[in-house]
Amino acid sequence: MKYLALIAVILIGILSACSNPSDPNYDNDYNNIKNLGIKEAVALANDWKFSKKEIISFITPKELTITFPDGRKVVTALPDDEMYVAVAPWINYTHSCSVHYLSSCQGELENKIFEISVKEKSDNLIFEGPVTSMKNGFFELWLPRDLELVVDISYDGKTAGIVLLTDNSCNTCFTEARLK
Repeated sequence: MKYLALIAVILIGILSACSNPSDPNYDNDYNNIKNLGIKEAVALANDWKFSKKEIISFITPKELTITFPDGRKVVTALPDDEMYVAVAPWINYTHSCSVHYLSSCQGELENKIFEISVKEKSDNLIFEGPVTSMKNGFFELWLPRDLELVVDISYDGKTAGIVLLTDNSCNTCFTEARLK
């Protein structure tokens, strides 16, 4: 009986060790991301959602914050003239969100091509063309700051629209674009 208990303890220890990340110090990840520009850092944080789930990242109108399991943080400011937004159009399900968590937000329509147009309220065209949602179901836009914009989205014969502001009080996560 003692041997069975010992074997069980050893197996639990082995299984626990297998679930630990290979770089528990995250030194390489930390050093890598702190030297990147904002757009490259956002791209890497998007990748980490699926490969390094223990790293937490979110983006506000002012900055990208990445927190490592050991407590270290990297905070990277957004440009003064550009605003980041993540949009997750949906058909069947969504979630409420205002601050985009690159490490956890998940949209319904992954790896899909959407036709979008982004216009100022005055009809001045900012962007028009196809965008592809990422593995997380969101597509990202880098937009001029301090504007009120209308984003029209179409996919598979369905359309949706949202209005957003690109100021320092703006949401960075838009999940209310239901395609009908």
